[in-house]
Amino acid sequence: MSSRDHRRFFRLRSGLLAGIGLVLALLAVQAPLSAAATDPVDLNGAYIVDRTGVLGNRAAEVQDALDELSKEEGVNLFVVYVASFTGADDREAWADDTAVKNDLGVNDVLLAIATDERLYQVSVDPDFTLSDAQLEQLETTAIRPSLRQNDWAGAAVNTATGLGELLRGQGVSDPVITPNNADPTGRGGGPTILTWVLGGTVVVVAAIVGIVFLRRRTTSSAASARSGESGPSQVDLDREVGRLLVELDDAVTTSEQELGFAVAQFGDDATATFAQTLESAKQKVRESFALKQRIDDSTPDSAEDTKAWSLQIIELCTSADAELDAQAEAFAALRELEKNPQPALDAIASGVAATRESAPRAAAALASLNGRYAPQAIATVSDNSSQAERLLSYADATAHAVPGLITAGRASEAAVSIQRAQAAVAQAGVLLAAIDTLTTALHHAVAALTSAIAEASSDTAEARALLSTAEGTARSAELSPLITQVETAVTQAQASGPSDPIAALQSLQSANAPLDAALAVEREKTQRLARTQEQLSRTLRTASDTISGVKEYVVTRRGAVSVDARTRIAEAERLLAEAHGLQATDPERALASATQANSFAQSADQSARNDVDAYSSPSSQGWPDDDGDSAALGGLFGGLFSGGGSSRRSYSGGLFGGSSSWGGSSRSSGSSRSSRSSGSRRSSSSGRSGGRRGGGGRF
Repeated sequence: MSSRDHRRFFRLRSGLLAGIGLVLALLAVQAPLSAAATDPVDLNGAYIVDRTGVLGNRAAEVQDALDELSKEEGVNLFVVYVASFTGADDREAWADDTAVKNDLGVNDVLLAIATDERLYQVSVDPDFTLSDAQLEQLETTAIRPSLRQNDWAGAAVNTATGLGELLRGQGVSDPVITPNNADPTGRGGGPTILTWVLGGTVVVVAAIVGIVFLRRRTTSSAASARSGESGPSQVDLDREVGRLLVELDDAVTTSEQELGFAVAQFGDDATATFAQTLESAKQKVRESFALKQRIDDSTPDSAEDTKAWSLQIIELCTSADAELDAQAEAFAALRELEKNPQPALDAIASGVAATRESAPRAAAALASLNGRYAPQAIATVSDNSSQAERLLSYADATAHAVPGLITAGRASEAAVSIQRAQAAVAQAGVLLAAIDTLTTALHHAVAALTSAIAEASSDTAEARALLSTAEGTARSAELSPLITQVETAVTQAQASGPSDPIAALQSLQSANAPLDAALAVEREKTQRLARTQEQLSRTLRTASDTISGVKEYVVTRRGAVSVDARTRIAEAERLLAEAHGLQATDPERALASATQANSFAQSADQSARNDVDAYSSPSSQGWPDDDGDSAALGGLFGGLFSGGGSSRRSYSGGLFGGSSSWGGSSRSSGSSRSSRSSGSRRSSSSGRSGGRRGGGGRF
């Protein structure tokens, strides 16, 4: 094309663009463009996606309701407004595909609303705690009435309110509804004659230019359309990767400066966890830039590899950002103490007094346990009263020293001391509460042991009766040793049960499990199921009690307990949660998981005791014989920022750092989140995507 042709083309194109701009402006004045149909969406970390603009100025009200539900009940509600559901077979598939695409978990609920089609759908994980009947009550009472009166924001608010009521065991209350227009954005108007005339002129010109250049653009347009069908385009991913890398690189630089100030202000011990987090973030930045270089280098890469590396960079960046945010929250809390220490000091004094007031009752309960059970049965709480008093003395002394530190101009040191005193008071309360926990566990074990002995005796009688049959004779080599093993365990349980019921129950259950499994093939399915459910209920309770006791032991002695005990108790908790999840659908697998949970809890208990014994041996640091050593045993020194509050974009923080069921769950009041997973992986148990469930329909 000659230079003259180029000039003519660009003049023509400029006129065309101006004409298009005029038509679009007129259309905008007369009637906003109709919202486009939407395929299953990528939430991109948001809790609210409004592609139609129906929320208007009520978006903040909806966000507040979602935040309240998450804070109070630990359930996250996501709300999506689109004009219509496209790119899926039906509304159910659309909502489920959106949930799966965004990796929503057990405690996540999705409400999808197609405003033009007047359809809605609720999608939850198959293991979500509410039943189908409860979800139906939510729909009929809260969702459909709101949507039928076009209360778009109210539908989300009333859904959040109804979920909270159902999760608290209440019924769904009558919703508060604010009627609205079916089309509050005014998308329904049509263009005027003038618009069509101008538009027709522009279209003619566009056709002339388009005929010349259409062929060149056909191939690239088709490729772009194909890429849009499978999620975000690579262009979108590249843009997001670039943004996140720049933001995280800057955040790391800022955090390095912040760490330097913090070390100078609060000392190395108090900032140890922040230093570790910063190093982890740096490593993720290095990994991210290395992946970006692989994308950018001259070596050809497949589209699949490029997309996978881009998504990996996004995951690394958001994870590191969340970790740094958590530390920022912890520093903010510490600096608030530095500026205004008195309320915290008053709370410490009140906490010390209240805990000491409850100490005599706890000591009496411990004395009662000592008089009734063997020493090994109560070993995990035998020194809890004295340890609690040492921690309270430490908290009291530390708090009383704070005014002097402030007067001496050592306000930062005073703030750290306040946090340590707060932690000491909290641990003292846990130590005293653990005595009640063990009392309850022993009481449950005594009752359960009687049933377990009767059940084991019944199993051995059943097995011996089976041996007298032709089929049983063929299995004699298998059954006879198991019978002997269980009979021996019964004798031992009868002898040691009164003094150490938890250990006796665990030993008997372990001995009887193989025999029970061997007999299972001979029992009717209904009988086996009933027995399994009974045994499962008992095993779940035993495992839960054991895990609770071990956790309290580890928490209050975490200064001495190594990673082995923590790993085993975490696995025990995972297996216990798995058992609860399988209880209704597969009790036999649930029993196996609960039994394993029990085993890991026992192993964690022994490992933790070994660690504490090693810590207290003469060759080690010495058993805590003063207040400071008790605080050290309780893990009150070192990094105070692990689990130091919720991050602005993080769901949860664990007691030992990271995400764990030992810690609380929180989320920000903003509309984004860094992690897309808040629960276990979904199983595919039905024809719906990911086995999800939930109702919906027309409104």
